[in-house]
Amino acid sequence: MAEQAPLERVTIEPNTLLFDEGQTGDAAYLITRGDVEIRAGVRGDAPRTVAKRGKGAIIGEMALFDNRPRMAAAIALTRVEAIKISRKEFMARLETIDPIMKSIVKMLVSRVRELSDQVAELKRTDWRSSG
Repeated sequence: MAEQAPLERVTIEPNTLLFDEGQTGDAAYLITRGDVEIRAGVRGDAPRTVAKRGKGAIIGEMALFDNRPRMAAAIALTRVEAIKISRKEFMARLETIDPIMKSIVKMLVSRVRELSDQVAELKRTDWRSSG
């Protein structure tokens, strides 16, 4: 079995964008220290904080599965240390798992995307109708 490439350790300073909403997902991050805020609609009329993630959380992984644009932006709230996994490395590791499990995981990601799209549309509709 071929040796897998080492994962990259990165440090992100406070108020730095890890990735932006709408970008192609080129990496996911395992946070080992610090806090990250996930924000959606940052360039629209109704920006909102979706979540706050800290040590042990993985962010940015969904875009690696389905190659769709990122659903939200991630901004370092504090100094963040993370392990960055590139799309290439992620896909190489994904290829090593059982094909049935791989299909199930991809289906789950697809369903989460669909649900997130539906919730976002409901929020846009509610916002427009309440104004």
